Amino acid sequence: MKLIGNIFTVLILLMSVVFMTVAMMTYATHKNWRAVVKGDGAGQAGMEKTINELKAKEAALQDQLQKVQMKLEQERAARVYAIAALVSRNQLQQANLARLDQENERLVKSEADMKTLLELAETNSKNLKAEVTQLRTDIKTAQADRDLTFEEVVALTDKLQQYKVEQERLKEREMQLATQVARMGKVLAANGMNEFTPVDNIPPRLDAKVLAVNDKDMVEISVGADDGIHEGNTLDVFRGDTYLGRIIIKQTQPDRAVGEIIRDYRRGVIKKGDNVYTKLG
Repeated sequence: MKLIGNIFTVLILLMSVVFMTVAMMTYATHKNWRAVVKGDGAGQAGMEKTINELKAKEAALQDQLQKVQMKLEQERAARVYAIAALVSRNQLQQANLARLDQENERLVKSEADMKTLLELAETNSKNLKAEVTQLRTDIKTAQADRDLTFEEVVALTDKLQQYKVEQERLKEREMQLATQVARMGKVLAANGMNEFTPVDNIPPRLDAKVLAVNDKDMVEISVGADDGIHEGNTLDVFRGDTYLGRIIIKQTQPDRAVGEIIRDYRRGVIKKGDNVYTKLG
């Protein structure tokens, strides 16, 4: 519509120029006619000349008008072609607009989907951050447990090494004790004893003297509790190489003890100054 308006504007401009030219020529002709009316034959010749000039100008103006009309037709055809091109371009633009609307709808939907995915991703990110924080805490705890376990392993390794050293020492001690047990077994066998022989009443090995003897078969000797003698021990009495008998301890003091003569073992009369011995078996 704007193009058509421009075309009519150009036409109006051209027609205005033509009418203005005609008006000027008419005005000029009017002035010549007045001169002719007032003049003589020379004025008539001038009028003919003016008419001829006007005809020539009219022909020129007609030719110019035809050229303008032709140019106007060409311009109109060009404008029609341009309008058709614009209509075609408008239709294409409408199609593109429809396509862009569809693309816009698709993008809006895609944006909504992306927004949903973004929210989901943010939620997953928060969950992952919480999980990473928990994993870091678990790792620190595991590292602390590992360090503690490592310290325990080192301590246990040290103890194991100590135990190995102690085991070696105990093996050596075991061999020593086995040797001692073998020797003791030989001693026990030599004295007619074994590992089951009761030894609670066997007094420690010692030599003592008889300090006093009464008529009730009670004998006082010169050793006591400080020497390892206790009630129930049995001691043998000798005078030189003569065996006199055996006594059983009834009472003890720190430095002396009192025993009773066992009648079944009496072999002689026990007196003050006799020797008292302890013997295995």
